[in-house]
Amino acid sequence: MASERNRDEEHREAFEEVIGISQSCKDEINMIKNNDSDLEEFSLENVYAAPGDVDYFSDLAWELLGRYIADNDHLVNIDLSLCHLTDEKNSLLFKYLTKARSLTTLNIANNNVGLNGIQSMVPLLKNAQSLTKLDIGGNDNINNECFR
Repeated sequence: MASERNRDEEHREAFEEVIGISQSCKDEINMIKNNDSDLEEFSLENVYAAPGDVDYFSDLAWELLGRYIADNDHLVNIDLSLCHLTDEKNSLLFKYLTKARSLTTLNIANNNVGLNGIQSMVPLLKNAQSLTKLDIGGNDNINNECFR
């Protein structure tokens, strides 16, 4: 019971109590967390999220989002393009995201991901059998060294 309380406290701290994150974004993250079957696509830059929501994401928020996505059975498409992802944020996001049973498309294009960010994705890429499309374009820090 204590761990459930700690998870709820983490969620409140990362999302619910943050004034800069729009209610629509919080609602979609709650849907992911609750494994809602009505949510198959998630984008932080879509019409549901307010511009700038991602600017208020703490390290804990990125980590929890990865955990929620990993535990979700219904998310098919995730678009995190233009979300100011860095190697550090990408590592937090993918820390628990070693499994994503339903994920077919992942877009992290046009961020600031480089070698360490790509390396943090390897466990997911090895385990996500349903993943058919990965967009990493527009990340200027990605070069040949990332794939050796």
